[in-house]
Amino acid sequence: MPVNPYQSIETGEPGRIGWRIHYFDEVDTTQRIAAEMARQGAAHGTVIIAELQTAGRGRMGRSWHSPPGVSLYSTTIVRPQMPMARVPHLSLIAGVAAAEALETVAPGIVALKWPNDIWLNGRKTGGIIAEAMTDSSQQLAAVLIGIGINVNLAAEAVPEDLRDKATSVRIATGRICDRTALAAALFNRLDSRYIEAESSGFAAARPTYESYLALKGKRVTVVDAASTTTGVIMGIDSDGALLLDGGNGLNRILTGDVTLEGAYR
Repeated sequence: MPVNPYQSIETGEPGRIGWRIHYFDEVDTTQRIAAEMARQGAAHGTVIIAELQTAGRGRMGRSWHSPPGVSLYSTTIVRPQMPMARVPHLSLIAGVAAAEALETVAPGIVALKWPNDIWLNGRKTGGIIAEAMTDSSQQLAAVLIGIGINVNLAAEAVPEDLRDKATSVRIATGRICDRTALAAALFNRLDSRYIEAESSGFAAARPTYESYLALKGKRVTVVDAASTTTGVIMGIDSDGALLLDGGNGLNRILTGDVTLEGAYR
């Protein structure tokens, strides 16, 4: 295994996110490596980081542009003590943690596009995926929280067809970002927000998430496998549902893709 530049930020003892960080030059996905480690008994808070993902993916199986050496691609293994129904909250919790970490290097331009995209200046700089694993009795065994952030990606390295949709910390701020320091901030915030979520659910993080909520007050369409709903984004509720005003009261949206003309989808 290559020299681990993130070893210096390990917290040292099992039980905290980032206590152990496994580092790879190249993997297909950090999610797959994390799943293997979780099945082998890796402790809560174990993190996998890769310089390059050859099969990086986001929500709904979408591919994710993953050049080497400029971004932060990580998966954290958590062992939740919570009902399965609350597991979807963890991707929102991770979004709050990522926004708070990015605020330290890109203040005032961070936003969260529900349910799992991270924006800087209105363009996507990262995404989140949370996948549950069950044991032989179908009980929750682990959740794999994948977070990908474009950190030092240069403007000319962004594929041409994504240049009006994607960005990085470097592009948005004009400065090179210390990826190790950003990772330390991310895992610290994720640890704190995770502990909070285990005791209080998503409700405690909801005001912060809503403060970063992109497209609030905008008319959008949300599409999922079963339906299409149009309305104005009013906020989110304590269960993490998106609240849309469709003209006849509020609709609670639990899943789907949010689209707005001129915005990244």
